[in-house]
Parts: sequence; C-alpha cells; structure tokens
Amino acid sequence: MTVTAIRRVRAVAGLAAAVLVAQLGTSAAAGSSPPRASVTLDPAHESQGRIPRHFVGFSVEWSLVERYMGPNARNAFANLLGNLGTGVLRVGGSSQDLMPFEPDAPDSDQVITPADLKAIRSTLDAVNGRGRTPSWGVVLGTAMAPPGASRPFVGPDHARAFVRQGVEPAFAGAERDIAGIELGNEPDLSYHSDLDAYLSDLHAYADPDVTGPLPVIVPNTSEDILPWQDVDQRSVPTRFFWDWPRILEAAAPLMRARAGAFGAYASDHFYPLARTCPDKPYRCPSIGALLSDEHMASLDYQVYVHAGEARGHGLGYRRLEETNTAAGRGADGVSNVAAAAAYGLDLMFHAACPQPPADPAANATCGTGAVGVNFHNAEVRAFFEPEEGNGYYNAIDYDVTPAMGAPTAAPLYYAALVFGRFAQGGSGLRPVPVTADDSGTAQVKAWRVEGGSGERRLFLINKGDHPVTLTVSVPGFAALVDRMTPDDPSGAGRTLDAPQVRVDGRQVATDGTWPGFRPTAERVHGHRMTVTVAAGEACVITGR
Repeated sequence: MTVTAIRRVRAVAGLAAAVLVAQLGTSAAAGSSPPRASVTLDPAHESQGRIPRHFVGFSVEWSLVERYMGPNARNAFANLLGNLGTGVLRVGGSSQDLMPFEPDAPDSDQVITPADLKAIRSTLDAVNGRGRTPSWGVVLGTAMAPPGASRPFVGPDHARAFVRQGVEPAFAGAERDIAGIELGNEPDLSYHSDLDAYLSDLHAYADPDVTGPLPVIVPNTSEDILPWQDVDQRSVPTRFFWDWPRILEAAAPLMRARAGAFGAYASDHFYPLARTCPDKPYRCPSIGALLSDEHMASLDYQVYVHAGEARGHGLGYRRLEETNTAAGRGADGVSNVAAAAAYGLDLMFHAACPQPPADPAANATCGTGAVGVNFHNAEVRAFFEPEEGNGYYNAIDYDVTPAMGAPTAAPLYYAALVFGRFAQGGSGLRPVPVTADDSGTAQVKAWRVEGGSGERRLFLINKGDHPVTLTVSVPGFAALVDRMTPDDPSGAGRTLDAPQVRVDGRQVATDGTWPGFRPTAERVHGHRMTVTVAAGEACVITGR
C-alpha cells in the first residue's frame, strides 16, 4: 500500500467514541454458541493518560558493551534503537558493582574503560538528531555498594574517576544525552537491607564533588518475587519496598536540582518469575504463569505504589529501568518465545497505567504510572562468558562469535517496536474493559491510545492459547490493522511457544533496519468489522 493510500484510509477510518461490540469465540464444538463479549471505547480524553516520548528502552550489562556497541555491532544496534523512534538505553546491572572503571587498562569485557564510554557515545551519535532533547538518552551505572572480596575497588573515589575520567570526556558536548548516573544496582541486595548504611553512602556518592553536575538516578531497587497481597499486608520481608519514602526524602532534592533533559525520576526493577524456584512455586517459570493476571497484578501494585511515592517527592514518577520475563537471565521456552512478546506489550501498558489490584478505579484516568520501561539483556549464564550464548530473555541477541557482529531482534524486541511506534508519545491512554460471559476470553487485553492528527488506536492482545474473533463497531468506512504475530518456521503451528515473531508479516533486517509497517486496510460494512486475533497475537487498529 502506498503512503498516499494509507493516508486516504486514515482520513476515512473511524474508531470514534463509540461502543466496540465484540463476539469472542474459540473453536467451539459444532452446534454450540460461541461466547460473547463487549469492548467499549470511550470518548477522547485530551492529554490525560499521556505516555512519555522516551518510554521504551533496553538495558545491557557493562560486560556486553563490545558485543552491542563495538565497531562491528554498532551500526546494527543503532538501527535497532532508531526503529523505535525514541527511548532510553541503560548500561548497568549487576556488572556495574563488579566491574571496575580503569582509565588506563586495555579494553576488554572484564573492566570498564574510556573506550566503552566512547562506544556508547558513538552509538547515540548515530541515532540522535540535534534537537533540544535527543531521540535516545543513556543511563550510565557506576558501582555503589559495600566493598568486599569481589569488589575491593568500590568507593566514592572510584565513582569520581568514572565520572571525571570516563563519562565527562566521552560525552563532552553531548551531556544532554545523559539521562543520569545510576548509583549502584539493587542496593537492597548489596547492602543486605541495611537502609542506614545505604543512605550514608548515598549521601557521599551523590555529592557534586563525586558525581559532578550530572543527573543521578536512585534507588534502583529490586524486590523478591511475591504476591502483591503479601506485600500489601506486610506479612513478608520486602527489602527496601516500604523504605522508598525515606530514600526519596534524602535523594529527591538533589535529583531535582540536577535534572537533565530527561527530567528527574526514581527507578526500580521487577521480575514476575525466576529461572530457579526452589520451594517457591509462585516464582516458577512457565508460559501460563508469565501470562497470568496474578503476576501482572503484582507489577501493577509495585508500579502504582512507587510511582505515587516518586510523584509525592516531586519526581517524574519512576522508571522500571530493569525488567524482563524471569530473573536469572530468563527461562528457556518461556522467555525466548512469542509469549514473551505478548507479555512485554501488555506489561508496557500496565507500567504506563497501573491498575492497583485492590482498587482499579483509583487510577481510572491513568494519571499515575511509570515514565518508561527497560528490558534487560545479559549473558546466558555468567558475566565474562558471552560466547556461551544470550540470556533467554534478551530482546536483542548479540553475536556470540569472536567477530562480535550485528545484533539481531528476538521476540521481545517486536513488542517494544510496536509500542514505540504506535503508543509512546500518545495521550488518552485507557484500559478497555473486555466483558464476557465465558471465562475463556479472560486472556484478551485491550488498551486505547490517541496519537497525533486525531488518530485513535485500539490495541488487542490475545494472551491466550486459542484464536479470538471480534466484531467491532466502527463509524467510518475503513480502518488500518497492524499485527504482531507468532511465527513458527518449522511449520508445526506453534503459537505462544513459537520461536519467532513478525509484525505485518515482516522481520527486522540483518543490518538492524526495519522495512516498515504494512497494515491491511479493512473495509467496514454497516459500521462493523470483524477481526480475528490468533493465539499469542496482538492487533493495532488505527482510525480517526
């Protein structure tokens, strides 16, 4: 379809403030009536429920900078970032507390060097224009943890050297690209939940004599994988979860004073599952658990509570700066299949507009939420062994060979691509209720967003293992439909467990470029159109 044709379709397409009546069905037995449901797309809400422009993002370990941003990988990685439009790259993770910055050391994956920071700068230069706010920003993590046998170098002097001898020279003239210096990774673990020790170090590291004028990002906390009800009742140990008020009381003033182009925000981490789960069934990875409502409810709870705390301290809500499908570098057959894309797309909407499980109506207008999400990428087993393979949860797979060539898009990447191009920067975000008489339709999730030029988009995400047919009332004559679909090149017909994903039947090229979306123009008869959403598939319906 030509650009002119697409514009013509958009001009007449109608997803106005009307009721979308949906008939959702499985492959019911002959003679049985398919279950029915209705989806209501309510009127426009102007700027309420806005999704920030730099919402999407990725996180990579310092030990993998050469694999993603070395000379042979950089152009493709920059293309993979650029496909999403805008975003934030975070370089950090557990490696930032284990890898020393050594300004005079040869470049390797064992230490952080000025060459690593120059590689990051060169990648952003390849992606960014010269506007007031760059298309992509970067979070640079540095060590902040109690010194120990595995990190004898840690201390304010090390952080000062990282900033003064590494970051400042590498980013001279491009300071606006730096979203922040992240102080420590998951301090609730490294400090063994000793809040007083953490706050004392935070005061020392955040001093301008150490980190200069650059923005700082804290607290970068993690939490154990627990049901939200247990956290809410405070019946289980929760590390620093309930200590955010004390942390932000100490940190928010300096964070606001040193905010850069991306604003001042707090950050934390979330994983719904873990690769290992001894004696903790709730943590055990499976496709069913990953796509379950209960694990998404735990995400909603964490985001809503911490976003509220951040906003109360004058910060731009918070960023889910490290997340993915399962802690421990993901789970084979769960994190590296199409189910991860369906989960990731729904997760980004929930992060932007969390529905507090105890009181969903409390955030009906999507006024509280995260400012962004970063999907984490790591080695499959351990730092400094990249040749063993990619983490199962990686959204972007690096080249494991000594050539360290072009990274490639994994299933989860396509979720970020769809969200980045169709949702971020939009307004009027709302969850759209799917009411059905049959529980078999419970895995169908719907969200609405208003884009530019009066466009309205309805996202339908089928997290179930059966196809769903929707009869949608549309006031116009046509609508555009883009699809994120599981792809099984073996021909076995796998869906949620398919090893690949396509959008509009297309895939990212080997050089990281995206050939462009190719929506279908669906005719509307009598103000109704029928859309079938396959198992594990997501559809974006665009109209005016």
